[in-house]
This record gives sequence, structure tokens and C-alpha cells, in this order.
Amino acid sequence: MNIEEFYKEDPRRRASGEADYGVWWRNERPFPRHRVSYIQATGEVYSVELMPGGAVDVLGQVEPDESDIYYRTLDGILDGWPEMCGTPNGLSWLRERLGGGA
Repeated sequence: MNIEEFYKEDPRRRASGEADYGVWWRNERPFPRHRVSYIQATGEVYSVELMPGGAVDVLGQVEPDESDIYYRTLDGILDGWPEMCGTPNGLSWLRERLGGGA
């Protein structure tokens, strides 16, 4: 599904605050690149391919913190993400950290 279909599937997604976790994520191949974001209302961490009509993949789910500004729980789970963003198999690293396997 693409990003528009993803948002339409659950209206809470579009209205929610989001936090971005980088835009250069990839698998073993250098392209396509992916943006990774967290949706506070649903707790979903998802990736979307950076290309027209790019596919969306929910990588995992983390319950939101009480604060609507910082995501300490998710930040702790993804500790080290800036160094992993852009590396081969970075998306697999994310899935593993989020409990979704490789």
C-alpha cells in the first residue's frame, strides 16, 4: 500500500503527530531509500519508500509516552539509529530492535 492508502486505512494516522527517524534507510541494496516515522496516535513505526507511490511497511509498534513532545521509550529502543540510518540492512536492524525480526 502507498502512503495515501496507509493514512486512509486508519484516520487517526493523518491527524496524529509524527516523529521522523531518518530518510536514508535501506536494505542491502542502495536503493530505494526509505523514510522512517513514528505515529503517536497508533504507536506505529513505519517506513515508506522515497519514490512516487512508494510502499509503506509497518516495522513495529511502541506505545506512546505520556508526553506529546518527546518519545523517550522509542528513543531508547532505537538508541544508535542515526549511525544505522543509511547503512546496508539498516531496515533489518530497525525491525529487530522493534521486535519484528529481520
